[in-house]
Amino acid sequence: MITSSSERTAVSGGAPLDESGARPGRTPGERRLLGGLMANSITLFAVYGAVPTVLLADLVGEIDPGGKATALGVISAISAVGSALANPIAGALSDRTRSRFGRRAPWMAGGALLGGLSLIALGSGNSLVWVAVAWTLAQMCLNVLQAPLTAVVPDRTPAHRRGYFSSAAGLAQMLGGGLGTALAAGFANALGLGFTVFGLLVIAGTAVFVLLNREPSTAGAQVAPFHLKTFLAGFWVSPRRHPDFAWAFLGRFLMVLGYFSVASYQLYILEDYIGLSHSSANHLVPLLSLAMLPGMILMIVVMGPLSDRLGRRKPFVVAASLGMALALAVPLAVPSEGAMFAYSVLVGLSFGTYMAVDTALMTQVLPNPDDAAKDMGVLNIANAGPQALAPALAAVAVTLLGGYRSLFAVAIVLIVAAALSVKPIRSVR
Repeated sequence: MITSSSERTAVSGGAPLDESGARPGRTPGERRLLGGLMANSITLFAVYGAVPTVLLADLVGEIDPGGKATALGVISAISAVGSALANPIAGALSDRTRSRFGRRAPWMAGGALLGGLSLIALGSGNSLVWVAVAWTLAQMCLNVLQAPLTAVVPDRTPAHRRGYFSSAAGLAQMLGGGLGTALAAGFANALGLGFTVFGLLVIAGTAVFVLLNREPSTAGAQVAPFHLKTFLAGFWVSPRRHPDFAWAFLGRFLMVLGYFSVASYQLYILEDYIGLSHSSANHLVPLLSLAMLPGMILMIVVMGPLSDRLGRRKPFVVAASLGMALALAVPLAVPSEGAMFAYSVLVGLSFGTYMAVDTALMTQVLPNPDDAAKDMGVLNIANAGPQALAPALAAVAVTLLGGYRSLFAVAIVLIVAAALSVKPIRSVR
């Protein structure tokens, strides 16, 4: 982590100032780091936008048309277990890694390569068992990539620039997710090719980051002896000793679960709730993604730097969560194409605000900066886990609780609870 002992906090606004009273400027190599981080995040989240929402849903629908909702939920639940375990374990191991290539790059490169190959294998699946195994392996490997990638911000950026980097990371994630969903719709009749394209994209995006932002060698660095019991115990972050970390984890978990429980079933919502044909639904999915982008980009660009200037994070996260709940209420009340477009616009504004600030908030509640990747990996369970669990929750809501209206209602409850979970955090304003 890059910090300076000469930095101090301004009395007004909370933004750090140096000894002369001026705001610190950019750090060396910041633009290259930012560009690589965005490239890697865009390609990774393009996969997350393309596969669960479109490609996997289409593939499961082809294999089991009558039981697609339940099958997708079961497959997603299985993959959730793998991804939830892989992220913090990979993060913790990268914290301990000593190599001439640094401690993060080997895990990022390996995760991207194996994850990309798993996606390519997924595209050749013709049975639900094959799909479940291949998607679980892909999810695990991509989380091996994601864990050290998310440690880049606390590792290599100063505290006074984290809102800026959080905005950039959020922008990359949303652009990647939106573009991934839009591009995936074009592969509705060529699913194998679609999985291959996204597998190669994530490999290429990671290569850009690793090659342009080489880490210093850690081959000679000291590391404590490995003890399995100590290693496993390190994944438990006591809510009593670190309550802010626990509240931040809960808030993100609920927010992401609520959002993706609807987003992961968007194709089925358009078909079975709005009443569109399969072809029309596939054509509408990318249009809805594009409707999100203007507001999302605007909020990400504006809100992260604004939170730096004001020295506040929590009000932005709470407002974004409540805005998301409002967005979900629109199609709940009016099941129509117009309501889905209104939902998309409001989601863009709300989720853009959330992604612009939430990462910065997370980096400020880490228990130990020396274990940043492990702790960010634990927090990423609250990001990756809900994305994988969301289709399973959606399946339960749709099949057992009364259909798609129940799904929207459950999502609203989860997101309002997420907003309430942020308020008890004390170490961040």
